[in-house]
Amino acid sequence: MKRACSEARIRDDIPILDKIKKIKADNPLWGYRRVWAYMRYRDGIVIGKNRVHRLMKENDCLVTPNFKLKAKRHSTRPKPRAKVPNQYWGMDMTKVRLAPGNGYMCTVC
Repeated sequence: MKRACSEARIRDDIPILDKIKKIKADNPLWGYRRVWAYMRYRDGIVIGKNRVHRLMKENDCLVTPNFKLKAKRHSTRPKPRAKVPNQYWGMDMTKVRLAPGNGYMCTVC
């Protein structure tokens, strides 16, 4: 069970919430981190990220995530397999330290 906020906290949050709503009206795609950074570094308001997140969450100002834009962490197609010899070639290059300077070793297979 979550306890209720004190009246003093609610009273202190009103000007901050007004500022957040003004920033969100100008930049509706900004999340709580960017809103916090704008308030902290542009406006000079010393405030914590957790407080900005809490106020935005309580007042439905957070941006809804778009899972369609999430990067895929695995390959969608399989690795190519050679059906005949010399169909695919691979190459690698590395830097080798030598006494007079650097050398490069290239391998092709």
